[in-house]
Amino acid sequence: MWHLEKGSEFLPEVPVKKLKQMYKKENNSKAKLRLLAAIHRKRGKSLDDVARLLEKPRRTVHGWLTYFQERGVSAKDSIKQSGRPSTLTVKQMKELVKSLEKGPPHNPKGLWNTKEVRAFIKKKYKISFVPQHIWRILIALGFSLQSPRKKHYKSASIKEIEAFKKSPDEKHNTTERKVLLWPQKMKQHLA
Repeated sequence: MWHLEKGSEFLPEVPVKKLKQMYKKENNSKAKLRLLAAIHRKRGKSLDDVARLLEKPRRTVHGWLTYFQERGVSAKDSIKQSGRPSTLTVKQMKELVKSLEKGPPHNPKGLWNTKEVRAFIKKKYKISFVPQHIWRILIALGFSLQSPRKKHYKSASIKEIEAFKKSPDEKHNTTERKVLLWPQKMKQHLA
């Protein structure tokens, strides 16, 4: 499992000089680190030595060097992971945008909420999403929140909020007062 070629047997078609040139030109820090591991291995260093020099786990370094043996120099770049495929197809997304732009049939305001969109998608496409994901889908499609969320009945009014805030003059005066009182208190303690 841990056996890897080293020295001239490791990447036999690529000289150390070429690896060094690639290292100097590389801008991606992770790719640079992988190239450095390959350079050390090409120079004949053991797996433990390379791991210690790069301050990376032995398993990680082994993985990098294995990829170099399998894929060649292109292993310096990580392979893009595509991720999980979308549940809705591109065609379904376009249809959904058109349907949402028409507005809900039963809502006089013409605005959708996430519950209605969720029910619509479940009815039309037979796909069920959690409410949080419906919001992500709507944002990805370019929709935004149109009606403000309800305020708590005990929340402060704008006047109360402004009255609560300190003005810059008040802060300045209290600081000056403290500065002026400080010598007087010191005199009292010294007397």
